[in-house]
Amino acid sequence: MKMKAFLALVALVLAMAPGVVLADVVTPSNMGTWAFAFNYGLAGGYLPCGSCQSGSMVTGPATPPLGVGSAMLQIPSGTNDDGAASIATSSLNGVALADLTALSYSTYDTANNGQQFPYIQLNISYTNDASNDGPGTDTLFFEPPYQTPSAGDPSLPNQGAPAMNTWQTWNALEGGWWDNNNVAGPGTGVAPLSTFLSFYTDPTIVANVPYFPNDGLALTVGFADNTEYTAYVDNVTIGVSGSNTTYDFEPNTPSVPEPSAIMTLLTMLLAVGLVARKRIARD
Repeated sequence: MKMKAFLALVALVLAMAPGVVLADVVTPSNMGTWAFAFNYGLAGGYLPCGSCQSGSMVTGPATPPLGVGSAMLQIPSGTNDDGAASIATSSLNGVALADLTALSYSTYDTANNGQQFPYIQLNISYTNDASNDGPGTDTLFFEPPYQTPSAGDPSLPNQGAPAMNTWQTWNALEGGWWDNNNVAGPGTGVAPLSTFLSFYTDPTIVANVPYFPNDGLALTVGFADNTEYTAYVDNVTIGVSGSNTTYDFEPNTPSVPEPSAIMTLLTMLLAVGLVARKRIARD
């Protein structure tokens, strides 16, 4: 009976981790809520990346934080000024900004304008604001270069300076943001998300904000000049009301569980085994 009870606990753990996959794997054949998009300039609007080939799932570069691949965002030569490449998700459409409980991602940059790294665009709508101007929309931006005391808000966590050709992870939920409506400004004017929660009434993540991907949240390079950009993103974690989902961008579906998933499962099984052993000892 005791062995049967232990096996039942093991089965429960396996049911909690189906396929031993602890991240949602996003591949070209299984994009889920994600999609690439490209903007040829503010007047041109966004186009699917099948038309521009400026975004794709690739192996590497170096050793990504999850699996073997990442999503490449690239602005090739000859693109109009203010062009931008994005990978965006519709999973947050309709989610209240206040319900975000996790938001982080990893970047690897190989070519930029000397400053810009892959950044987050978060499109919101609201019913009113602190100036009593009524309903409207805004786009919030999280940029890695503004997450140090000297380049951003010194009261916010120091996440370190961006480095080329290096995987780095950014905690956007705790970082500094600026926006299109000038509630907060870029650089030393960035502010925490709590500033926007205080300024806007009922801010909600939405699609269909002009000139930006119509999927609510996007990871983007560009909208700066006609510089060529090449950057990679991976390990995107989004939490809503305490429930987190981590996205792993891969060129192909993994044939075996990732090492991190295996180690986590073994840890869970070990914990179950220890609990069962204590119960057996008591019995």
